[in-house]
Amino acid sequence: MHDQKTMKIPAQGAELESWLGLADISDLVPQGWSLAGGSMMRLLACERGYEGSRATRDIDVVLNIRARRRLIGEFVHALKSTGFVIDGYNASGQNHRWVRGLAQIDILVPSGQSEKTLSYDFSGLGKVLMTRGAQFGIDRTSSVAVECAGRTFLVNRPDALGALYEKCSALLNNGDTHKQRHLHDILVLVCLLSTSERRDLIGLSGKQRSRLAWGLRRALAEPGIGRPREREMAQDIVSFLDESLKN
Repeated sequence: MHDQKTMKIPAQGAELESWLGLADISDLVPQGWSLAGGSMMRLLACERGYEGSRATRDIDVVLNIRARRRLIGEFVHALKSTGFVIDGYNASGQNHRWVRGLAQIDILVPSGQSEKTLSYDFSGLGKVLMTRGAQFGIDRTSSVAVECAGRTFLVNRPDALGALYEKCSALLNNGDTHKQRHLHDILVLVCLLSTSERRDLIGLSGKQRSRLAWGLRRALAEPGIGRPREREMAQDIVSFLDESLKN
């Protein structure tokens, strides 16, 4: 699905270069991936008219390798074809970060992959770097037209509910040292939920609703983050989820 409205991202510097890098990738690999992380937050906030979205220099992309495993090879080929190079292996043997000048794109895959997939050295990528909750976001992904520095291109991103689940799940990622960033984003995303996305909450599994409630509680327990309205709406969602889990 393609949401027709074109969203203008007011980026500059490294952030601008990263978005333009993604534009080049999108031309070559238009489907099979979804935005994540700070760039996902940036786009959703712009789409829904929410002030205060934070700029981020890098772009996180999750590949839907459950649907098509060879997508990794296609995406790596697109990165190389557009001038991106590996930024080196991390301590776990993954080279998920690719750079082109100031541009930076990080490649992730959903958690829950087989042991064979986890241990496999993919050509040009090494071992995959997983992130929790990403498949839920992929399953709620659609495309939106983005304009950046006069260039228009399609970007795949989850809706606000998909993003909220991803952010709550990211609190469970091992080795993630930026938990407060996720907690802040969780409170913002509650305010971005549409009426239909709120209705979708009741159709989630008990496990999914429990994870959302847990993540929201973590955010509410963190002092000094979130606007009063964000915290109020988060508490309302927690109360709704708690009540639904009693049934």
